[in-house]
Amino acid sequence: MRKHFYIILFFTLLSSAGIAGGEIDTNYVQKFKSLFSIKGFFLKNGFFYQITPQNNDLFTEKQLVDSRITYAANIPPLTGVSVNIKGIGFTYIFKFTNDHLDTTSRIKSGFKQFQINMYGKKFGFEAFYQDYSRFYFHYKGDEILLKDYNANIRAYQFGGTAIFINNGKKFSYNAAFNQNQFQKKSVGSPLTVFGLRYNEISSTNLIPDSVKKYFKEYPDLHSNKNYSFILQQGYAYNLVKNSFYFSNALFVGVGIQDQVYETPTNKKNKVGVPITVRGKSSAGYNGKIFFGGIYANADLSQSKIKSIQTQQFQYTYGVFLGLRAITLTKTKGQIKAEEKRKKQAQKDAAILAKEEKKRAAAEKKKKK
Repeated sequence: MRKHFYIILFFTLLSSAGIAGGEIDTNYVQKFKSLFSIKGFFLKNGFFYQITPQNNDLFTEKQLVDSRITYAANIPPLTGVSVNIKGIGFTYIFKFTNDHLDTTSRIKSGFKQFQINMYGKKFGFEAFYQDYSRFYFHYKGDEILLKDYNANIRAYQFGGTAIFINNGKKFSYNAAFNQNQFQKKSVGSPLTVFGLRYNEISSTNLIPDSVKKYFKEYPDLHSNKNYSFILQQGYAYNLVKNSFYFSNALFVGVGIQDQVYETPTNKKNKVGVPITVRGKSSAGYNGKIFFGGIYANADLSQSKIKSIQTQQFQYTYGVFLGLRAITLTKTKGQIKAEEKRKKQAQKDAAILAKEEKKRAAAEKKKKK
């Protein structure tokens, strides 16, 4: 845990350096100083975790695939609030009530989420924590399907990512996905992401009795923990017209992952190579006082060892509305250009005054 903290702290300092320095192209991006900014969300979140047995000689490949277990969280519509203080955004997602049944009498999953982000010209930083509890589960041979329920299953994840923005002079990741700058012209940028993540799913009994026989090495699995370092390459584009925008980003990558599988009597560490895909999209209005729109995010990660394959899929979509008080700021380049123009104007005025004085002297001499 301490190692995770130090690396996330490093990403924070790295992104802070990116925020502090560098000039932007003011023909494309307008920065501002936020005196007050608050944003409210109404969203839907989905989370699926799959475990598939592999390489069991007693069964066919189809039988192993059919015994894949899918854990699904039944998360009701959520609300959230985000505030931005001096370029640092804090977001908290929560449920209005803590009731356990929805209108169809299905059990609601527990959920909470916290995020922090900051973006500069070249670098950005994002950190998150998500916690899910109470899962439905099913597998293909299960006649009950999504009605099986386990209140003891819990999944949570946290991590930090550093984002390198290749075309940061013209493309504002902040404007595209955080609405904390203005993008004046449509433009895109290649992106590189370095991420450190931890995720875990655990229960007193993760594998249902009816499919234990397919899980040759881990029939009594009660915990799967993954410590991951992820490298992703992607591209983002922001299409703008006046104060309206439509932004999209797609990332694909691989990583290295320490995978821990625990049973009541044993604990094994394996090294995996996760494949990851991430997509982001947002569209709306980004005005000086009011801003709002719709958004959607999706994350997919898959990893496998000899006897087990795991896959995690998470999505979020929703609407948001924000209010802020800002003052437009000038870059160092703009300030220098204004000072240069001011000095030139003073110089031109001095030359003009000198010429006027000469002209007046010449007129006076003619009259004599």
